[in-house]
Amino acid sequence: MTTIKRITDSCLVVTTDDGATLFDPGFHAIETGAVDLNDIGDVQRVLITHEHGDHVSPEFVRWIIDRNQDVTVYGNESVAGLLEKDGIEVSTDIPHGTSGEDVLHELTPMGTAPPNRSWTIEGVLTHPGDSYAPTRSAPVLALALLTPWGSATRSLEFARNLAPQQAIPVHDFYLSDLGRKWIYGVAKHVLAKSDIEVVTLDWGESYTL
Repeated sequence: MTTIKRITDSCLVVTTDDGATLFDPGFHAIETGAVDLNDIGDVQRVLITHEHGDHVSPEFVRWIIDRNQDVTVYGNESVAGLLEKDGIEVSTDIPHGTSGEDVLHELTPMGTAPPNRSWTIEGVLTHPGDSYAPTRSAPVLALALLTPWGSATRSLEFARNLAPQQAIPVHDFYLSDLGRKWIYGVAKHVLAKSDIEVVTLDWGESYTL
């Protein structure tokens, strides 16, 4: 049995029989109080896609480490360098039961494209971070819909190309409730034509596969 829980924005917790994995602990969750972080529960590993603050907050990572004795944090070298400044150790290895694709972040409005690691928990979920470059997906894809570095059109094309069974919209924190409902409706309509189910989760909501 697998449970997928959305914390906020791009932060997800995936719990399988092997334990719980937290993806992209960005600043939204810990600074806004949008969810009760104590509901996250025990976490065995943290997988971080890239160095941007909406995907990795040193404060949030430290909070997780302080409450989980056996947790290991994984990321690329840029993430490791960022968190090293706060005394947080990051492994750049690919842990057992996962795979990774090292690609580039999409070009940002500031003209930057930092390293980005797309993470997959084998047989369950792929979190591509902020990139359209990953070439494969598990049955469930975390899909950024409206972003400063992309578009809904490109995101939906990306999902169709990877052809997961389900897509969970992420990276939509700055949209209003009505804005999220609208873009979710567009995604459901478009991706249904490719037999991809869109599963929408609000902050703190979860579902079981």
